[in-house]
Amino acid sequence: MSPLRVAAAPALAVTVVLLLVSTRYGLHWDELYFRMLPLRWWYEDQPPLTVWLSWLAARISDDIWVQRLPAIAAAAAGAVVAGMFPRALGAGPEIQRLAAWSHAFTVYPLIMGHIFTTSAIDLLAWQVIVLLVLRATQGHHRALVWAGLVAGLACWNKLLVVALVGAIFVALLLTDRWLLRTWEAWAGAALFLALGAPQLLAQLLNGLPMTEVSSGLVERQGTTVRLLLLPTIALFAGPPLLRVWLTGLIGPWRAAGRPGRFLLPVALLIVGFTWVSPSQPHYPMGAVLPALAMGWASPHLLAAWGHRKRWGIVAANSAIACLLCLPLLPASDPWLSAVSRVNPTIREQLGWEDYARQISEERTGGEGVVVDTYALAGALHHHGTPADAAAVYSGHNALWRLGPPSTERVLLVGGDAVNKADLFEKCAPAGEVVTRAVTHPQLESVPMLRCTGPVGGWDSVWPEFRRLSG
Repeated sequence: MSPLRVAAAPALAVTVVLLLVSTRYGLHWDELYFRMLPLRWWYEDQPPLTVWLSWLAARISDDIWVQRLPAIAAAAAGAVVAGMFPRALGAGPEIQRLAAWSHAFTVYPLIMGHIFTTSAIDLLAWQVIVLLVLRATQGHHRALVWAGLVAGLACWNKLLVVALVGAIFVALLLTDRWLLRTWEAWAGAALFLALGAPQLLAQLLNGLPMTEVSSGLVERQGTTVRLLLLPTIALFAGPPLLRVWLTGLIGPWRAAGRPGRFLLPVALLIVGFTWVSPSQPHYPMGAVLPALAMGWASPHLLAAWGHRKRWGIVAANSAIACLLCLPLLPASDPWLSAVSRVNPTIREQLGWEDYARQISEERTGGEGVVVDTYALAGALHHHGTPADAAAVYSGHNALWRLGPPSTERVLLVGGDAVNKADLFEKCAPAGEVVTRAVTHPQLESVPMLRCTGPVGGWDSVWPEFRRLSG
């Protein structure tokens, strides 16, 4: 039976569920930003693929579900790929289905399937790369050529894949060094470098702006990420499935020559990378979720858990994951506060239309708007009037290149923008955007200031508004 037929039911199920809930709440913080960006071949804070797909979706329709189709497709494909891991290890169709269902409806894949960010495609790319390397260690050497191709293309979506390639190289030195001497390994490396070079060189030639974005995240939340890193991995893989993915990591390592031994050092290296550069806690998930799929093929696990217990655990995990990851509960307390502590992306989908309305009502005719966060700028651009969309600017990340404003009268929105008041000849308070009780920390206080006359003109002032951060 083909992998597609084996995983058809979970892939279809997760597609239907994600489509049904896609229009509840609103666009995510990052989705608003992506929709505002013009088409370019590189951006300061990320490669362009997700932006390109967001741009295409926006041209097809303004509906949220269309915006999220690439993420939904990646989630469905991820379920199919998950089923192929136990297949590669010799497990039958039932175990392949277990792997596909458990991946499709566990926490992290559901989060990434519900909102379209760079991590949605990145997770699928990591799965495919790890699967291809697994096949290469089993004697299918040409899989390394395909792995290099996928990794190179993935550089056009998110450069975090470079860390995965580095971790795989070190892991293979430890477990399957002979594989690195094959011509297929060299061909895969050449493809990876050739395809990924444009994005890597763009960063190098422009002073590595992505490192500044990452540094901002580390400064703001690095300590918290380090403290919660291991619990977050356990949560994102699904707490009831802890034994499964640990088995997938540790089981192969215990016996020399067993397929998949390279995955444990890969996972440990990515965890170490995240510990050293703790910008986001979800980075190791692309290595942990393949272990979840492989763990189902363990004879010891299957002997310990009978048929009913295995499916019962998957069902229980799926129910918990859906409540945590999807907008099923009312967007009000106490549900919102509780769920947002576990899954902050929930709070980042709410309130944007109201925030845009408040800014639009405060803005006067002919006045520009300079917003300090890309999400709030994207909200005004998306939910505001056509005049608002034409008047909004931000110095945040790639939006800075779209400025400066064409008028000397501006409404500054947000603390970082308001702090630039001394760059103008005259400023006056313009109130504050009233935000929700449960919101992103950067939106807890959003003052507004009406200013005129940038001192020395916008050519002198606009560089001061540039801000690279996550």
